Amino acid sequence: MFENQIINGNCLGIMKEINDETIHLCFTSPPYYNTKSYSRYATYDLYLEFLRDVFKEVHRITKEGRFFVLNISPVITPRLSRSHQSTRHPIPFDLHPLLQDIGWEFIDDIIWVKPEASVKNRNGIFSQCRKPLTYKPNIITEYLLVYRKKTDKLIDWNLKQYDKSIIEQSKILDDYETNNIWYIHPKANKLHPAVFPDELAEKVIKYYSFMGDLVFDPFLGSGTTCKVAKKLNRNYFGIELNKEYFETIKI
Repeated sequence: MFENQIINGNCLGIMKEINDETIHLCFTSPPYYNTKSYSRYATYDLYLEFLRDVFKEVHRITKEGRFFVLNISPVITPRLSRSHQSTRHPIPFDLHPLLQDIGWEFIDDIIWVKPEASVKNRNGIFSQCRKPLTYKPNIITEYLLVYRKKTDKLIDWNLKQYDKSIIEQSKILDDYETNNIWYIHPKANKLHPAVFPDELAEKVIKYYSFMGDLVFDPFLGSGTTCKVAKKLNRNYFGIELNKEYFETIKI
């Protein structure tokens, strides 16, 4: 019913219409907490509660033993004035126990490294005075947190669900990442303020799904997950709340 569709709407409401254990892989990057024009929450706790509710539904509709890959990072909310401090929220670390309580099993942490020239410079004050306590590094990394829907079955059990021909066709034959540090240039998009690059989606979808699988993104944004899933001969399903962004998606 939802295969190869993108929907404009609230992901929580739409996911409730989806049967249990429908999707094979979820790859998403949730809205930043109060740092982008499209993301405003009354409190940080309410933001975490919202993500918990969304990823609880994602857990329900994910097949047993299959993967959920979350692109997320701490965020800095600007200070109100020069007499205030900015606040850095450790979103991945605060969200992790909530995901475990839902039933997601933590598997891996992958570090996405961007060129330093592509991020905001935080070295200004320290570079001039070099005083202790004033040091702030430039943030060139984001996390890809890899979870698996908890099961007592081994990966082999999942592999046995496929014909040998599908397994052979889905093998990664080109270069692959041998460690958890991935150097990938970010992507700019005038239509959306936070876009992850095709290369990031390609790696995740290749490594954690088979051809013909259903790949899902509840925060579709500019459409990267679904576009890349289609390119890699996967089925796709995506939800985007913002109508303006939704209308720019081209799969």
